[in-house]
Amino acid sequence: MNELMDGNWIINWIIENKEWLFSGAAITIPITLIGWLFFRDNKPQQKQTGGDHSTNVQVGGDVHITNQTGVSKKQLTAFEKKLDLLLQLTSARNLADAEKDPAFQKVVQNLFGKPYEQLVEKEKATFWDTIATFVATAQRTDADYEKLKQGTVSKELQALFQKIDKAREAFDYDKVNKLLQSFRNNHQELRQDLAKVDYLQGQTYELQINYREAERYYRKAAAVEDQNPLYLSAHATILQTLGKYAEAEPLYRRLLAIDEKAYGKDHPVVAADLNNLATLLDTQGKYAEAELLYRRSLAIKEKTLGPDHPDVALSLNNFAVLLKTQGKYAEAEPLYRRALAIRVKTLGSDHPDVALSLNNLAVWLLDSQGKYDEAKPLYLRALAIREKALAPDHPDVANSLNNLAELFRIQGKYAEAEPLYRRALAIWEKALGLDHPDVATSLNNLAVLLRVQGKYGEAEPLYRCSLAIREKALGLDHPDVATSLNNLAELLKTQGKYAEAEPLYRRSLAIREKALGLVHPDVAQSLDNLAVLLQAQGKYDEAEPLYRRSLAIREKALSPDHPDVASSLNNLAVLLQNQGKYGEAEQLYGRAVTILEKALGHDHPTTIQCRNNLDNLLKTMQ
Repeated sequence: MNELMDGNWIINWIIENKEWLFSGAAITIPITLIGWLFFRDNKPQQKQTGGDHSTNVQVGGDVHITNQTGVSKKQLTAFEKKLDLLLQLTSARNLADAEKDPAFQKVVQNLFGKPYEQLVEKEKATFWDTIATFVATAQRTDADYEKLKQGTVSKELQALFQKIDKAREAFDYDKVNKLLQSFRNNHQELRQDLAKVDYLQGQTYELQINYREAERYYRKAAAVEDQNPLYLSAHATILQTLGKYAEAEPLYRRLLAIDEKAYGKDHPVVAADLNNLATLLDTQGKYAEAELLYRRSLAIKEKTLGPDHPDVALSLNNFAVLLKTQGKYAEAEPLYRRALAIRVKTLGSDHPDVALSLNNLAVWLLDSQGKYDEAKPLYLRALAIREKALAPDHPDVANSLNNLAELFRIQGKYAEAEPLYRRALAIWEKALGLDHPDVATSLNNLAVLLRVQGKYGEAEPLYRCSLAIREKALGLDHPDVATSLNNLAELLKTQGKYAEAEPLYRRSLAIREKALGLVHPDVAQSLDNLAVLLQAQGKYDEAEPLYRRSLAIREKALSPDHPDVASSLNNLAVLLQNQGKYGEAEQLYGRAVTILEKALGHDHPTTIQCRNNLDNLLKTMQ
């Protein structure tokens, strides 16, 4: 597709669309933010819901990078011409023509360490996407390199630039590294020049997909000139790519302050800064401040770019994701739908950004409405767009696979769900590394599926690994940590390990109440789960107020026909039945069955169990 291969678009898209849970604001590694779904627990002969909190990956928090000053060039340089040719070859995806170009051959060697014919199948599957990503990164770094050259520099550095130009033109990044290191060794007295050299070294390592070394040199450059927007932006972005959110935050804040002073508070560059900082805060669970920044960014874009600009759709999407995460479903829906309409109109119906909006609208339909039949075609369409436009092993494809698997799991189609979960996990592990939050999400979701099938031995190490990754990457008080704590506790409870489960449930509840507020659906889930545990230990008086509070939250926050409302109705009915309060229990069971039959169907395992609960009660009452 032409849209996918456009040089300016793909770098923004690769940076902006983080699904991959994200995943920092990377050039090659997208990140994701997440949304939540939850369900169930078993009790002998009776169905009590609560339990696992699996993750339907919602895409938001797009990081929007803009060139702050822009470099006007009426005539392309030799290097730019080579990049344009590479872009055309990549767009055509004609290997025979591409391999005739020496620059193409050099880039392939740089990226893979071998020619195309020696690549393995997995490398070939992502080949064109990898090349396109490199070209986009090279275009961005070249523009920033030109800005750097326009500043005041010594004659020694000017001479170095001439040598670097030739090496970059030949895509010889090893030579660039040697030139930079030699300059550093011979000119320790040129402090300002050395900052530029460090920045260029970071760029070169980024082009070589060595992000840790890139971060080290970006950090050195920013330490010398801590008010330089170019250095701050590069350093903050690479830190977010690496999942170092706490370190990235002060850099984004400093960059925002600098740009507000330079451009004024209503400039598109400031809107981009606001979006980027909000994205990071959203990822860290700092929702209240993130919401304020998203609102301000959206207002600036609508005023300066017009209501139907793709960047406005980006802000609408990000804001909607945050609102949904906070349980503000009614506010989120029109933003999702408006973002989708803008993207279809401006980008075409087969654009990956359209897939992103379809995915997020489907997540909303599931989480807030329980409308599985409406969500499924949206997920399938998003998956089809991504498989066509991207490589089979692209993280965005993993996102769609995960969400479709989640839908199948909720519908009780476990055999269909498991291979999709496993394929998504494999893609994310390869693309993001074993310690990335998105990998934790994928491990969690697979563990949920294994648990509901009774495969406890397989599920437990996945839950524990997911928890460890999240605590390390996100901090001890993040809502995703609460999810992992909840799910591990649920598994322990299912195995009868009540003493181990209870403190995990209580810690999960405390985190959610603090991070999400007292009336969030996830708080309702934690209340339900803790109540189930207390009831299992015969502590009925402690359990009942938790059940009633959970039901009240869900009836207020969700659709009245949502399966999670049925979950709370069923659970409270079980408790009342055990207490001999048959009249109220019968009414609650009846409501729950009606909701589940409508939402999940008559033959879903959850519907059948709830109906059995009602039948057992009626027999008892005879």
